[in-house]
Amino acid sequence: CRCCGSLVKLPESVTKFKCSICQSTITLIDPSSAPNNTTTSSSIISYRSIRRKIKECEKQKHPNHHVTYKPLEDYLDQCFGSFEILNNSFTVRRTTHLSSSSPNINFAEVGDCYKLVMSLPTTRPFLKLLNSAIELLNRPGKSLTKPEDLKWLLILWELPTLRESLYYHKKSVSRLDTPAIRSLSYQIIKKVIGYLSNSDRSSLKYLSSWINHTSNQDYFSSKVELLNLYITFHLTRLLNKCQNSANTKPPYASSLRISSSPTSPVYSEYNESAKLNGTASTPSSSTRRSSYNNNSTVSEPKPTNKDDKPFEFKLKPLHYGNEWHIKTAARLLSVFFVANKRKLPVYSFYNSLVDSVNVKQDFEAWQSMFKTSRNGGANKLFFDLSGLTSNNKSSLTFCQFPFLLSLGAKISILEYEAKRTMERKAEEAFIRALDKKKAMDVHLRIDVRRTHISNDSLRCIKEQAGDLQKALKVHFVGEPGVDVGGLKKEWFSLLTAEIFSQENGMFEYNDESHLCWFAAMPLERNDELYYMVGVVLGLAMYNSTILDLRFPLALYKKLLGKKVDLDDYSELFPQTGLGLSKLLATKEDVSDYGLYFETTYKDLLGNPITKELVPNGSKIPVNLLNRHEYVGKWVNFYMNESIKAQFDSFHTGFHSVIGGNALSLFAPKEIEMIICGDNLNDSKLDVESFRSITKYNGWASPTDANESNIVSWFWEWFGRLSNSQHKKFLQFVTGSDRIPATGIHTMQFKITRMPYYGPHNAIRFPVAHTCFNELCLYEYRSKDELYHKLNWAINESRGFGIR
Repeated sequence: CRCCGSLVKLPESVTKFKCSICQSTITLIDPSSAPNNTTTSSSIISYRSIRRKIKECEKQKHPNHHVTYKPLEDYLDQCFGSFEILNNSFTVRRTTHLSSSSPNINFAEVGDCYKLVMSLPTTRPFLKLLNSAIELLNRPGKSLTKPEDLKWLLILWELPTLRESLYYHKKSVSRLDTPAIRSLSYQIIKKVIGYLSNSDRSSLKYLSSWINHTSNQDYFSSKVELLNLYITFHLTRLLNKCQNSANTKPPYASSLRISSSPTSPVYSEYNESAKLNGTASTPSSSTRRSSYNNNSTVSEPKPTNKDDKPFEFKLKPLHYGNEWHIKTAARLLSVFFVANKRKLPVYSFYNSLVDSVNVKQDFEAWQSMFKTSRNGGANKLFFDLSGLTSNNKSSLTFCQFPFLLSLGAKISILEYEAKRTMERKAEEAFIRALDKKKAMDVHLRIDVRRTHISNDSLRCIKEQAGDLQKALKVHFVGEPGVDVGGLKKEWFSLLTAEIFSQENGMFEYNDESHLCWFAAMPLERNDELYYMVGVVLGLAMYNSTILDLRFPLALYKKLLGKKVDLDDYSELFPQTGLGLSKLLATKEDVSDYGLYFETTYKDLLGNPITKELVPNGSKIPVNLLNRHEYVGKWVNFYMNESIKAQFDSFHTGFHSVIGGNALSLFAPKEIEMIICGDNLNDSKLDVESFRSITKYNGWASPTDANESNIVSWFWEWFGRLSNSQHKKFLQFVTGSDRIPATGIHTMQFKITRMPYYGPHNAIRFPVAHTCFNELCLYEYRSKDELYHKLNWAINESRGFGIR
């Protein structure tokens, strides 16, 4: 079905059928007698034609508005009930050529037309418009197999009342906000999303290109929000349907099976608020999106509770696997995600109501459906997101559309896969130990000397190459520290500082972007060290440790198998990137610029090196015809070709640790956030948020702690710190100067009151347990004494010891 995507088995001779799921009549073969593009200027609809028809109606001056505007109703019925008329209306220019940059629709005029009809003193013309559109959506009479067949759907998608049909708790604020209009509007948005999402490959490519080329960011953002709102609408209905049937504890909830997907809301639900507003509580989608309730139930009897303790209900794949409303919206949203090109940050696509899904079971269901290899996962995922592959399985999993999953949900999946792998490795080690009658370590152990941290780390990694996915334990030779997390953070910090130092020569830094990249001509060709860097990044991600790195987004795109482009090059080399962009944009003759298909760069010792971008490139001048090829070759040389050996070793090291399908769920920016955290940029740490997550130990209650002098003085001191000092404090207490990618609210921080040692308290420094993000404070005699000790601690601390 071209609307809901359901698979239907039909005889070959059938030319159309009615889908039993969405009730749409689908035409498979266009009638041969149907003329193609026979519409004329007199048969299309426009703002002027509607305005003219309204003036004709108002000339009658009939006291009954329904009678006055009856000709307008007939006109709207004729136009919005005809595929040929609607699909060829509201054009920007009269042309038969289909452009890949624009659908040739005047969206401003479309919006003005809807507003004009909605402003009339009677709602009947607008109701007629909606009813005619629904009739057309139910029976388009066309096969809808060509990109030009999408225009009428985009016109209907501009209806202002579509969003209002997805709100339950909104009070009526206008005469158009009626159950009838909301119910009809819902039927329209449901079918429009269905047809657009199930378009064929060619049509989806054009749709993605049109979205990509739009300069109206508000349009792009509003459509993303509308699609997420639609998904939230149906997830909430599904949640309430399950919760109303399983308001009890597991294991009953885990065995609950929904007999069928929730149906679309009908008019009676919009007309009777009691049917819309269920009593089951549901999590909020986001601050910008509303939650919705309904009172639908399933047939299973409601078990009795042994106690009234609430439990957190999680939707499972068996609950939503055949929910076509969510699947079509997710497929269409995937087209926007692929076309995003940095218009919106990745978190704009998150739907936090998806956190009500059991993501671990969803991940398992997805893995059983898509057997992607480690290397092919990213490319496979791209095509899945683009909606360009035909999937014969009807099951829906949210891992098919990972842009909907919040970063926290993805991290939980990654940790779940990592924990499973660690447990399996530990079990294998135990079995081998029994078999060989020899003790086998269940950990990846890194024993290093601070003075030889790179060499010792490389040795440990090489010796335990098959154990990289075991739980990590670090020990500094000659130091008494026991690794419960803090030593691990210290090892990562010291090792990355040494590896990425400019004296090492493995990476070079750009003074303009303040980012580092692989040295095209490193001082020493050591593939093992690049392999180790990849392993270190993988271990950091695997062990949820934040690193202080300054890589461009291109690195994380390459790790996921995605292509890098001029935008990525410009992030790393801003000035040169700007020059290349101007070269592509100019209309002047560029042959006088003296450019050839070659490039010159300097090695780490400052010696110039010239490379041809193509064979005999030094003899091929750049002109208007080949400038795009020149820019592409230039970008490819610096981002791929010149660093191929170095990156290949790095890539191998990273994927030797992170080797599962969970990695393909992340966007490049999300990988960067997990590995590097949030470095706060130029913004200060939110002191109030940090204080809200703080726990206290050593006082009778949090109130007593907050009323004590030592805690009051601490927060007064903390609030006065600069951005750089906040980073030093985080480094001292947590082992990293950054906050987690998921935000301050996911951190843990504890202040512990140390025993009273009398006058000796004055000489004792604060103690930090980075394993637990814990700060231990003594009862200092004065505010100045506390300030002095804290300032000294955060500026002069390094290493571990037992006090």
